[in-house]
Amino acid sequence: MSRFHHTRQGAGSGHEDVIVNYKTWDGSNWTARIQNGRFLHTKQGAASGHEDVILNYKTWDGSNWTLRLVGGNRFHHTKEGAASGHEDVIANYKTWDDSNWTLRVL
Repeated sequence: MSRFHHTRQGAGSGHEDVIVNYKTWDGSNWTARIQNGRFLHTKQGAASGHEDVILNYKTWDGSNWTLRLVGGNRFHHTKEGAASGHEDVIANYKTWDDSNWTLRVL
């Protein structure tokens, strides 16, 4: 199972975990982990979730983005409604308390 490194905006260091707690497009709280190159998503409070190749998340400015894994530790990001996107090794996301965090896959 893949691990994430999370760093809070403005912090000098962060922490590692196998999950990411994020806000999805409608503002609801979800948890995801990576298994076999796919995201396993579970809504906060749910007993089970679903598997997908994408993760829909809110970025620091509150806009809606979708990411896909590329090659195991890179992401392809596409903004909602955009025809194309970009690749990066990080994702800037909002966590359950609306704070801004950055993650990378280790």
